[in-house]
Amino acid sequence: MEHVGFVCPNSPGHINPMVALADAVRGRGHRATFFLLGDPPPAVTNAGFEVVPLGGSIFPPDEFRQGFVRLGSLQGKAALQHTIGLFCRSAEAVLTVGPEAIRGAGVTRLVVDQASSTACVVADRLGLPFATVCNALMLHPEPNVPPYFTPWLPGKSAWKRLRNRLAWAGLERRTRPILSLIREYCKRHGTTIPRRLADLWSTRLQISQQPAAFEFPRSELPPSFRFAGPLRLPGGYPPVEFPWQRLDGRPLIYASLGTLQNRVEDAFRTMARACDGLDAQLVISTGHGVPPEALGDLPGRPVVVSYAPQLELLGRAVLAITHAGLNTALDALSLGVPMVAVPVTNEQPGIAARIAWSGAGEALPSLDRVGPELMRSALTRVLHDPSYRQAAERIRSSIREAGGAPSAAEWIETELVDRA
Repeated sequence: MEHVGFVCPNSPGHINPMVALADAVRGRGHRATFFLLGDPPPAVTNAGFEVVPLGGSIFPPDEFRQGFVRLGSLQGKAALQHTIGLFCRSAEAVLTVGPEAIRGAGVTRLVVDQASSTACVVADRLGLPFATVCNALMLHPEPNVPPYFTPWLPGKSAWKRLRNRLAWAGLERRTRPILSLIREYCKRHGTTIPRRLADLWSTRLQISQQPAAFEFPRSELPPSFRFAGPLRLPGGYPPVEFPWQRLDGRPLIYASLGTLQNRVEDAFRTMARACDGLDAQLVISTGHGVPPEALGDLPGRPVVVSYAPQLELLGRAVLAITHAGLNTALDALSLGVPMVAVPVTNEQPGIAARIAWSGAGEALPSLDRVGPELMRSALTRVLHDPSYRQAAERIRSSIREAGGAPSAAEWIETELVDRA
């Protein structure tokens, strides 16, 4: 039996898939422990995993919590810059607290979220085999592929490649404080000094919870890369109460802005106005970002809840309105449900672009530039053109073939344990 440590950002979009992966690893007879900043999340503790804190006095839980609360009210470049700032604080804490915490727990292998790459440095220092997991959109830079934070479609023309290179270079400048911190740490401890953040990722195994059909054409992925598809617990998400009696039999539209960038009340009002008059019933999940009562009486009288049984509702839905968070998009695609994507920030423009590129939905401009008329037009197209659902169903087939968490756990055992 190995003791496998799991490191990822402490937010639901990263925690939930990592819990599913840890559960699958545990199911193969290994011990699993989480190393996290912030407060121990219920999704981890309820699944029976130990949580070892990483923040220490450098990034205490209350400051961590406040940082993510603020992120929920930001959009666009401001949100991206705030996210990078959070990652800087997180990087310092992980580099300082991580080695002793991970060594003291007796961990023999590490599984590290791509967005927590400083833990890869810790693994290198401790001599631990590790895997990299892309729980969010894969971040791999490539000239033919637009950066994850852009709404651009791929292309091989000279001007698109130049545009992509410039945007990737701009991202490197923004993340330079994190890289500088890592380089100084590596110099002090005599470990390999990375040229870029991508150099930190595992050379043994890289796993993405995207299915291959939901990624732009790639030509430079490493041999260690695997598309696993969505990482989910066998039973799905924990049960959530919902007023099922309020569903009236009309075609269902499910709307959610996820659990982070969800404190923009006007966005939910825009959704309600866009759906008003359509032959459909709207269900809105505010993700605990906005109390349902704060929205008042919305046009069309949609069902509004703080948190929803997402998979069950998507299973009944003809369409989903999403902020283009990866987990919501994958949940919809796993059920063959087309989408209208309205990205907010971070990797969401890139996910929206993939929804449009794959034909599984429509991508609208950023949230602050979308009015009800524009959204209603997109909703009408997706509702009445069967090609969108057909494309979503093609990706659903790709997801079923990918294998999910059980396949990923098998790869971890093969590449980190059997070949050690």
